Amino acid sequence: MSLDFAVSERQAFGSSFHAPTVKKLLAGKLTMTPHPEWDLPATIDWAADPFDDVNWQNQYHMLRWLDPLRRAATKGDDDAYEMWIRYVRDWVRSNPRSAPAHKWVWRDMVEGIRVIQLCLAAPLVRDRSPQDLVWLEETIRDHADFMSDPANLGKANHAMHQHEALFVCGRILGDEHYTELAISRFDSLLSEEYDNQGVNGEGAVAYHYNNYLWYERALKRFDAEGIPRPSAAARHALAPEEIAHATRPDGTFVSIGDTDGGNPKRVESPYTDYVTSGGAKGEPPADLVKVYDRGYLFARSGWGETERNLDEETFFSVSFGRADRVHGHPDGGSLTYSADTVNWVVDPGKFQYGYSIPRKHFLSRASHSLVTIEGVSPRKDAEVALTRQTVTARSYDFLFDDNSFPDVSLTRRVIYSVNGDYLVVIDHVRSKRECTAAQRWQLGPEVDADISRHRVELTSGGHKAALLYSGTATSLEQVRGQNTPFDGWVATGWKQKAEATAVTAKKSGTNFRFITVLAVGAGKHPTSKVVQTKAPGLCLQVTNGRISEYIAIGPDSVTFPQDPESSNRDTEIRSARVPAALQDSHLNTRIRREAFELIASARSSAVGKDASERHEIAARLQASAQERGLDGDIDLGFTAAVTDLRQTVRGRVDPKKVEPHRTALINWDGDERWRPTFYQMPTRNFASAATVRTPREHQEIQTVNHGPFVIPFAIDPSPGTTLTVLFQGALDRGKVRTPIFLRWRYQLELESGPTLAIADPTLDLSSSLRLGWYLGNERFDLVPEIAEIVSRTAGNLGVRNIVLAGSSGGGFAALQVATHLDGAIAVAMSPQTDLRSYPPRLVSHATAPAFGQRKLTPTAEANLLPRLSVTERMSRLNNYPTTVLVSNSGDNFHVTKHEDPLREAFLHAGFEDRISTRWIDLGPGHRSVDNDTYRGIMTSVYSEIE
Repeated sequence: MSLDFAVSERQAFGSSFHAPTVKKLLAGKLTMTPHPEWDLPATIDWAADPFDDVNWQNQYHMLRWLDPLRRAATKGDDDAYEMWIRYVRDWVRSNPRSAPAHKWVWRDMVEGIRVIQLCLAAPLVRDRSPQDLVWLEETIRDHADFMSDPANLGKANHAMHQHEALFVCGRILGDEHYTELAISRFDSLLSEEYDNQGVNGEGAVAYHYNNYLWYERALKRFDAEGIPRPSAAARHALAPEEIAHATRPDGTFVSIGDTDGGNPKRVESPYTDYVTSGGAKGEPPADLVKVYDRGYLFARSGWGETERNLDEETFFSVSFGRADRVHGHPDGGSLTYSADTVNWVVDPGKFQYGYSIPRKHFLSRASHSLVTIEGVSPRKDAEVALTRQTVTARSYDFLFDDNSFPDVSLTRRVIYSVNGDYLVVIDHVRSKRECTAAQRWQLGPEVDADISRHRVELTSGGHKAALLYSGTATSLEQVRGQNTPFDGWVATGWKQKAEATAVTAKKSGTNFRFITVLAVGAGKHPTSKVVQTKAPGLCLQVTNGRISEYIAIGPDSVTFPQDPESSNRDTEIRSARVPAALQDSHLNTRIRREAFELIASARSSAVGKDASERHEIAARLQASAQERGLDGDIDLGFTAAVTDLRQTVRGRVDPKKVEPHRTALINWDGDERWRPTFYQMPTRNFASAATVRTPREHQEIQTVNHGPFVIPFAIDPSPGTTLTVLFQGALDRGKVRTPIFLRWRYQLELESGPTLAIADPTLDLSSSLRLGWYLGNERFDLVPEIAEIVSRTAGNLGVRNIVLAGSSGGGFAALQVATHLDGAIAVAMSPQTDLRSYPPRLVSHATAPAFGQRKLTPTAEANLLPRLSVTERMSRLNNYPTTVLVSNSGDNFHVTKHEDPLREAFLHAGFEDRISTRWIDLGPGHRSVDNDTYRGIMTSVYSEIE
């Protein structure tokens, strides 16, 4: 006898069991998920196949279903042991390798999972019926011998189960040959199955998840034996991030390949914790766009970090690569799309293994959201390649080449507008002979479709979206829940399906395109139309109820003209192609210094000049920007300065037209009738905070020059003893016109006294910057100047109290400014308090234009620390202002990473009596306070002051 019982005990991994399952088994009832319950016969029948299902047969012979009995027996259940030993004895006697009950008994993976059950039972057999140890050891050796033979090895996860089992067998038998062979094979398999991005080689998201858990369990067996994990395990450790990227905003897996729903809750990782908790726990991956070399593109609008709920974010995926991946489908180019809490376009899923009409359909190319050629079978060895990708602050642009059909060239171009939050999909068909192509969109089960001439209006409850077609005439049709032929279904589980509309567009010819816009609408269905321009390529105007945007698509470019007929650089945003030497010029220290000096000088020199002279200054400034490569997205404020000089008014005529740049703010001629913003207030300008004069009777927008910045603020001088100061958080630059004075109108309804709302001039540095935290730039700290504006305004109004309020990034600003004001009260709602503890992706978007560094160097971080950390500024100024911290209990990230450290800082400084917390429950994740909750908070603060 050479069994090492200590190995069995180390490898058992727990002893708990589900008592109802044991009770059912003892009563002769067997349930193996996902199959129905089966009555165990009085005489054991190892050839049983009650459901004509290969998966059921496999599970039956894995003997894993007996494990609850083993666990119950270790706790003293005699009946459980009697049943367990009876079945195991009978299985060993009835299924020798030479004459098994049927072909599935000794088959890759099945024998591996089974023998682990036998290995773990060794101590139980020793204690209960030691006479059975002889045949138990013999069958363990028999299994090990079988698995050691290369001829019996399976592939992919089947082989993994075999190597795991051989390792356990080698350890319990004390056989170094088996152990070393298992370690070697496992290391090789890890290297084959996981690439350096942590992506598993199988073609289904569900199996990326399953394999991560299976491999992690196997690696823990190495840990339990004190054997170092194979070197390739480092690849496997990267998998949780990819699994998080493959999770839709609602927390469920995107259904690529053999995937029927599911979620990654069992993966222990901050990334998967985040996506399964609605953003309440863990942390999001760093990237919004992730391309994996093994054939997966995942992209989204955000991770629910900037007061947009995680489940409301937009997400899309494209599968590409080989059509013959294990557990994959021939789905290269297939696209899924989720937005506004709805999974609008989905992949069909798995349904089952083995043959059935639904399985045949779900496994076919024709069931996926891509283009097929009628009457032509796709190649089984087809491969779809990602041939070009361009990701900018304004758009994501991907081109795929599909060789699935002989003599037919297929390309799919997928473009996402960041500000517009919609997709443009262009499928181009080129054929040597006349052909008919069908572009399919498989909708989710909860989505209804209404087809008209060139559009398909999609509805799900109160949510609306649309498929919008442009170009030559397209024939549209839909099918839902059809059995003959089988179509209009998606799989929802094992042998479960749901009716789901599929929309098909058809065209014929030798060279044609499907041009499709996929968008969600705000209260109504989106629209799109072709706009005729002089420029080559395609120009569309897309309107979704929130915004209206022009998108110009060239052969290898995407631009967003404000006026497609105009070449005026002041009214156009484009993806400028600058010389290599000027790439990322906004990060160049010399260029930054010159840029900020030029901008400040231009505004200063324009004082007292007439309109024509200001236009000349603007032209020179614009040329200076182009010379320095600063005429793209991150222009360091050149466009804002040119806008001021030309007095370009934006966003007032068509409020839904996307205007990434702000409107003009400097009233050069002091014209009281000039209303440049949609707030319809007069605008007045001051050279510095010290010169600010506050109106006594009317509302007004005022600005203060601070170096290259123009600080805009709105003032309402209503009578009262408390001045409320409002700060903004993150903005959607595609939907919100700047400057924005957040909660302005609602705050006025509170009738709490005078109100001052301050917009963040940091956003002028980049047209795509959503959250700037009022950082200013490396030379100009905006916070002291803003504090001076507040102090000056309060003095002019004669108020006794100052309350500064903001949410998220606005809460950060409220705390920062309050630190410079004696006696001020900060109301900070789920604020950031230290940008070093915030997702680097979001912070780098601000620090790149603000400080010229995507990732701050240690020296820069030390010099800028008070700009990054609320507590550092408080410590250096030795001023801890009275703070009301409004904390959402469901936002674990902000509670633990930002709010708790702030409370600790007050406590450490001896001012714990100056900070109080108002706990609220807004649900999981980082969410904005609604108006009713805001009213309650502010009313309470005002009452305590008075």
